[in-house]
Amino acid sequence: MRRFSRGHFHLPAARGFTMLELMVVVAILAILAALAGPSMVPVIERWRVRQAAEEMVATMAFARSEAIKRGGNVSVARSTPGTDQCALPTDVADWRCGWTVSDGTTVLRESPLGSGVSVTHAASSGSFALTRWGDPATGGAVTFVVASTRSGSTVRSAVCLGGGGRIRSKAGASTCN
Repeated sequence: MRRFSRGHFHLPAARGFTMLELMVVVAILAILAALAGPSMVPVIERWRVRQAAEEMVATMAFARSEAIKRGGNVSVARSTPGTDQCALPTDVADWRCGWTVSDGTTVLRESPLGSGVSVTHAASSGSFALTRWGDPATGGAVTFVVASTRSGSTVRSAVCLGGGGRIRSKAGASTCN
């Protein structure tokens, strides 16, 4: 609203920040971000390992459920390397390309794996099968080690499927014992 007083035009007082104030705030935020960035690397690393371990647990639970439902004949196998996304591993114990659940003829579930983690099958095998009771067909436990691929990292987690179909995950370990 415009007001006139004694023939003069008065504008309301300007409100807001000056350009200098805004630049100081941006500079402070940039300094804080530069200080906080390196400390976030271990947090992101732990998150990636945890996410991959949880995906393996979910896959084992799904495979166990399908084995019970279908009367056995369900297996979990590492995905075959060779795609553009995953061309590196040639060792059958290396599951970093992800894995699939199948009933021998049909793929029931595919689980690709994100970058920054490796998944290794402790028994150096490219697959494992489940009985009609949801137990590992080998009779022993099936153990995977999920670890960060960052150089010098010790972030890891063990994922195990044992007798009776019990699935466990243990952070910071290479075995579930």
